[in-house]
Amino acid sequence: MPLRALTAAAFFLASLAAQSAVTQSAATLDNGTIRVEFDARGLHTLRFTQTGQTVELARDGFAIVAGDTSLESAWMPAAKVESSDQRVTFAVQSGEWRVRSVYELQAGWHFVTKQVFVERTDQRSAVVHRIEPLRAAFATVAASEVGIHGGVLRRYADSSGEFSLFVLVQNPFGQWHSNGNEVSLGYAPHLPAGEQAFVSDRVCLGLLPLTGRTQPLHPRGEWDYVPDGSPDNGPRIDDAEVDALVGCARSFLLYHPQQTSRVHIGWCENDYQIDISTESGRAEYQRILDQAAAVGCKHVLFTPANNALAPLANNKDAWGWENVLWLGMGQKIRTGTWEPGRDPLPASVQKLLDHAQSRGLQPMAYVYPSLPFLQQKDWTSWVKGEPGGYLGADTGQRSFQDWIVERMTTFAKATGTAGICFDHWWIAYDDTPSSHYAQWDGCRRVLTELRRKLPDAVIDGRQQYHWFGVWTWLAGSYPHPLQSDEQPESFRSFPDLHWDRASADRQRRTSYGYRTREFTPVEILPGYMTHQTGRLDEKGACPRERFRPRDFDLLGWRYSVISAIATAPYQLIVNFLPARDEAEFRAFGTEHQQWLRGWMDWTDQNLEVLKHTRPILGDVQLGRCDANAACKDDHGFVFVFNPNYRVLPASFVLDDRIGLVGGERFVLRQLYPEAGRGRLLPSPTSTSWQRGETVTLTMPGAEALVVQIEPLGEPLATPRLAGAPGTVVFGNGVLTLTNVEALVGAASTLAVTLSDDEKVTACLCNGQTANFEQHGREVTVHVAFAGAAFERCQQIGNYDPTSPGGAWRGKTTIPARVFAQLAARKQAWPVTYDADDLRAGYLGSDRLLLYVQIAQPDDETMTVTLQVDGKPIELRKAWSSIVRSNPKNTFVGWFADVSSLAPDVEHTFELALPQLLPGQFQGVFFDTVESETTREVRPH
Repeated sequence: MPLRALTAAAFFLASLAAQSAVTQSAATLDNGTIRVEFDARGLHTLRFTQTGQTVELARDGFAIVAGDTSLESAWMPAAKVESSDQRVTFAVQSGEWRVRSVYELQAGWHFVTKQVFVERTDQRSAVVHRIEPLRAAFATVAASEVGIHGGVLRRYADSSGEFSLFVLVQNPFGQWHSNGNEVSLGYAPHLPAGEQAFVSDRVCLGLLPLTGRTQPLHPRGEWDYVPDGSPDNGPRIDDAEVDALVGCARSFLLYHPQQTSRVHIGWCENDYQIDISTESGRAEYQRILDQAAAVGCKHVLFTPANNALAPLANNKDAWGWENVLWLGMGQKIRTGTWEPGRDPLPASVQKLLDHAQSRGLQPMAYVYPSLPFLQQKDWTSWVKGEPGGYLGADTGQRSFQDWIVERMTTFAKATGTAGICFDHWWIAYDDTPSSHYAQWDGCRRVLTELRRKLPDAVIDGRQQYHWFGVWTWLAGSYPHPLQSDEQPESFRSFPDLHWDRASADRQRRTSYGYRTREFTPVEILPGYMTHQTGRLDEKGACPRERFRPRDFDLLGWRYSVISAIATAPYQLIVNFLPARDEAEFRAFGTEHQQWLRGWMDWTDQNLEVLKHTRPILGDVQLGRCDANAACKDDHGFVFVFNPNYRVLPASFVLDDRIGLVGGERFVLRQLYPEAGRGRLLPSPTSTSWQRGETVTLTMPGAEALVVQIEPLGEPLATPRLAGAPGTVVFGNGVLTLTNVEALVGAASTLAVTLSDDEKVTACLCNGQTANFEQHGREVTVHVAFAGAAFERCQQIGNYDPTSPGGAWRGKTTIPARVFAQLAARKQAWPVTYDADDLRAGYLGSDRLLLYVQIAQPDDETMTVTLQVDGKPIELRKAWSSIVRSNPKNTFVGWFADVSSLAPDVEHTFELALPQLLPGQFQGVFFDTVESETTREVRPH
């Protein structure tokens, strides 16, 4: 590319001017956290005020290629400097080009930003091919450098400790180059600059001290088996860096929710199979609306078919769903044969919208921007041949952006639509007049304008939106909850028979990545509860007629609700609800509806604390527990998850690592599961906990736990009990515990703190004498509860981390109460599933199922057989998709129906396993057994 260079004389004079000015301090910005000092050419010093940690630059400038001209700050005359309390501007001019570098430091920011404005003074325009808003040299030498999306982390150390400088540009196209301390950060916009300035995206530079607590920057493969003790190799990111980068993104949010969004995605019930042009179809869809309203949803994504209105044959999109877009009006909007605000909605649509409104629900429209809209030929003129499929509108064209914003705004006001779900947003067209950057910038502009015109709308972003990064999402409500499609064929499932739990594990893993790698504020993180029904049949086809309407995961759904609240409390996305099938609809009664509504209400009530949620035990992974904490000052919540079937420990420390920055002593109370709800968790020495103590929990398989942390109150007026729900009184030397409830067959250690320092001479628990120990006001009580222990996801034998597979043998006795539990479940959930349904391990939960769990199971290379008491028992292969479809993603292991086994008799189980890596065989578990509690105490 030819360049218009400065003349030698001009260059010499500019250099002299720069040398004479460089000794003068141009300006300073200081907000009490960061102090930024400038020399005559640009940024010179960043200092973290609290510690004095400092990074100095030897040079700060820019580089631009616009039209046939190269503009580099080092060649240009000395800058004119203007400053205010929050901004410093350096303005330079060379010929017809004027360039301004604007630095900004707002109150509360932990970073400074730099934007470059490029304009011409001769009424002409030129394309900015490339811009480097930051071309600099660092005087302070970095100890290391780690790349992040759109930029870099530079780590330093001085006498005060280790610290970090993050440098990033606010778009997904940033290219960081460094050669020692010579650095540049740029991208290729291919957008015009003329009399109206081209404005670069901001570069953010933030300085912060490090904590030394780090996590891998790049995750292991999804659900890969990792032997115990294996190191996490590769680059790492410090907790403080994550917090600072999330805080940086939060500073630019255009959407500030004050309460939860409660969105039901009817798509995940495969509502596209429902034809609402028929009376029966409308009745079926009304059940979806009724159920969504009953559980507390406020919005519903409206995507049923309407075959009389929008025939499948008229679809023009690559994925074949145009018939359900824009409340079913998508085909007509594309062709311009129906105009919102001018033409009424068909009665078949309006009746359902009226029904939704009567139930307090607001509809959301499903929209694909990447379609061959016919309103202007320029939008698709780049297409060679017939537009359609993946060949649609060029979203980089401003006229298209203006049109689609106007159309969506008019549509929303005319139809009562209160949200937009964007999908199939393509920004990778190579042959369009617009560059990849311009297509992305058009996406960002559409979202920004839509938020401005519809400030309260829910803006849901699906594919490919979720790949664009956090600087795209600032105006939206949330990106895709699973960073893929939702159906089981679209991502690799955690090895779990329950599709709700596997979907929840994927959502937590996605949320973890959104925070630690995309630096997404919690306000726009998406929750995801329940699941999407598998789309494909055994032939790999996607039925568009009624298919799998019964699909509710009775034993997995509550885990997924808690998972969504724990990771993304603002955006609660409710997916499959039992509604299409009338038997499931009736079975999901008031108790279930109120439970879900109650937890969503609880989330709203505690949102001020939950906005501080963050992961504390690393990514979701096989072989370990994960957790999120949300604390404010001296109180908060910890959500712990064990995605594995085997019992595992989970530990966290009561200090700032979980966000607990105030208080010295606390009580910990269980809020979930309901069994034991309200019980206090005892510390090793008391019913309360000291700041800095480590809390270690024993997590049952496939379980979630919610713990509330409260500051210790005033001195006790009555004794306090921890370790089990119940009541306690003390008088005349006798400690009396009543209504104490614990797991059947458990040997429990309870803790009591007395209100006075008096001696205990005897202890009774539920009428039985109990052993105890006393240390001052602290009393430890040992109680054995009646019955045979047999708990949630009961394992046969123990996990052997050295097992290489081959022959395995184990014995167990199944208590009669287990079969009584299954019978009671059948009565409480009287839904009949056919043989096809029962291929799913999560349906027909009144069966006693045995699950063989192997990390990274493979149905193509692994064969497993089972014998019980010497007789062969059929082991079925299990897929999250129910049928074999993309087995690498959906295969989750093997299960057997052992409902016919006799109770209270010892049974012998034998497996023939393939050769496995040591520890890859996780164990054999009773999948459909839930823990039960009792108040009956064994005499000692």
